[in-house]
Amino acid sequence: MVNYHSLQPLSPTQKYCEKVGSQLSDTRSNGSQGITGGEESDEAIQDPLLASSERGDVEEVTIGSEAAHQRRSWWVIAAFSCACIGSILSLAWLALSLDVQGRPTSTPSPLEVALGVSLRRPDEDYVLDPDWEFGAPNQVRTYDWIILDKEGDPDGVAKPMITINGRFPGPLIEVNEGDVVEVVVHNSVSNSTTIHWHGIFQNGTNWMDGAAGVTQCPIPPGASYRYKFNVTGQAGTYFYHGHQGVQAQSGLIGPLVVHSRDEATHRPIPYSSDRVVLLQDWYYDSDSGLMRDVLSPGVEDAPIPNTALINGVNQADCSNHPGRSCSDVERALPNLALAPGEGHRLRFLNVGGFAWFQVAVDEHDSLPIIEVDGTSTEPASESALVIAPGQRYSIVLTADKSGKEAFWLRARMITSCFASQNLPEKGIDEAKAVIRYRPSGKKYDGDEPPPLPTTTSKLEYLPTCKDMSSRTVFSPSPAHRAPEYADHSWYIRVNLAIGDWRLQRGVMNSSSFRPNLKSPTLHRVLDGLASNNESFAQNGILDTAFDPSSELVVSHTGTAEAVDIILQNMDENSHPFHLHGTQMWVLGAGHGYFPGYESLGLNPDGRGLVDAANSSVVDNPLRRDTVTAEGFGWVLLRFVADNPGVWLFHCHVIWHSEAGMGMQFISRVDSMREWVLPEDAKKLCDAPEEELRKGAPPRDEVFFGFEDDRE
Repeated sequence: MVNYHSLQPLSPTQKYCEKVGSQLSDTRSNGSQGITGGEESDEAIQDPLLASSERGDVEEVTIGSEAAHQRRSWWVIAAFSCACIGSILSLAWLALSLDVQGRPTSTPSPLEVALGVSLRRPDEDYVLDPDWEFGAPNQVRTYDWIILDKEGDPDGVAKPMITINGRFPGPLIEVNEGDVVEVVVHNSVSNSTTIHWHGIFQNGTNWMDGAAGVTQCPIPPGASYRYKFNVTGQAGTYFYHGHQGVQAQSGLIGPLVVHSRDEATHRPIPYSSDRVVLLQDWYYDSDSGLMRDVLSPGVEDAPIPNTALINGVNQADCSNHPGRSCSDVERALPNLALAPGEGHRLRFLNVGGFAWFQVAVDEHDSLPIIEVDGTSTEPASESALVIAPGQRYSIVLTADKSGKEAFWLRARMITSCFASQNLPEKGIDEAKAVIRYRPSGKKYDGDEPPPLPTTTSKLEYLPTCKDMSSRTVFSPSPAHRAPEYADHSWYIRVNLAIGDWRLQRGVMNSSSFRPNLKSPTLHRVLDGLASNNESFAQNGILDTAFDPSSELVVSHTGTAEAVDIILQNMDENSHPFHLHGTQMWVLGAGHGYFPGYESLGLNPDGRGLVDAANSSVVDNPLRRDTVTAEGFGWVLLRFVADNPGVWLFHCHVIWHSEAGMGMQFISRVDSMREWVLPEDAKKLCDAPEEELRKGAPPRDEVFFGFEDDRE
């Protein structure tokens, strides 16, 4: 008999988890898989989401179904035999499981397993399947997650965390373009939660986007919710994260990789292995407490991280943290075993909330970039990467250095973008992993751990935080021309402004976003359209249906209109902006004030080219979903509003987004008129508002004197 023990004494939160744990079996019996789930489902043959694939892969699934029908006769015999054998084995297991008093031994619940499992995820979990079938029929990939509070110490310093099935980071989701992802989320934490699928278009499933107060009500404590969506029309490196308050900063994150159908054959640089490398900043104090602090009167700077993590790991020096619970047990740093003489794809993701990262591998000066935020590019040679929160880059590292077999991979936070370059408690600004040359399949057989690298860093100090596209020309492959003509152009001033009672808030054109967690924007829009309320069907700023001071909502009613965004950053901080539901072409960026369309070869308001013979600005610009407006700078973005739904556009610095630096775009109202919101999405909103607000930023009114002064 195997006994499962909790890593920590049972806390009030864990007792709460036990209370809600009994509810999990109900949802699981409705078709979800086991706790370690990540399985292919026979439901793929009939799932309507698969039928929406533009590739027509449903035909492949049908062929597979016919083959299965031809084998049905011998399967019946086999199934009957297995059932008989299974019954005998079940009775034998039951007999063996009885103790001397005749009582059956207890089986740990999924919640007990999650509480008892090791927090750290093995290095192998970050390696993509080497035997992956890129041409497999489209199918439903199912996952079953328990979201739970758990104390963890990724670098030795203990703090309250939010985990998926008890581990951190969350599990890798690996799918093919055209597959359906189905994730059943059981919320066993003390706060409400949502999961956003960062970079996934959600075409036709806007209510699955996971933006709290925008596309859904949060999942209240003790409840479950099934996310289900198709990933047609995109491929590359993505991730998922909590989208209620700062839960992503507490550990609710994980990688998501979508393989293109031609990925096995379309490799501008060959590679024999493929893996994800997650980068993030890390705080020792309670993240929800930090959120309240940063939103309090008189606070003007975001909190500075204590350290950095690679794949959820670093090593703290406990002598620097005498007032904290800290373990001196030495942690093995992440190890990337790479076959010598071969290329290896490394997918870097900044899943953190505040820090930008410089990334390099000692003595490897050529790190050609082949993907940016889900856009494949011609190889662009770089010796180091610069990655803003929310951004992703894939590189191919060739293991061709002689004389050594171990090298440091370094991810260093760019501290020049903090209010102070001195980290709290003598924090560590660099996370490291070991790159070790090792033939495929060979394991280290020594008694002692292999020696650590002795290589040194050549990373240079960076005084500012700018996107790599400001100095590197990325050429998407295949080329994708941007529209020459913009139907709309929106000039948006971005700032961190101090208002009443010295409360600093994120502002976009005098609007500071406050999501309505009880009545999300999407729900109100669909209700308004169903009742023929034309204030929800207008073109432009919906200042009748919404209060622009707290909800700046811009609607585009055409079928595929080209939309320009001129972001003018009036703040000293660089702001990486993420647009849900689509990618944006980056037509230009710079320091100072936007110089005007003419300087880029475009007519005023983006209405076509000044010179038809000079179209370089739209020929093949970079497309991505997270773009930075540098401090006191500007960026010109263009996207096509052809994906129906309500889409959040916000700064991906978590302290800025939760302070209100966000707005919303609505696309294709004509299609949305036909939508009917799924019942399970509606039911989430039946919970009391105080339940839905658990884990959300505090209202401005809670701060002392705010209400009295305004009256």
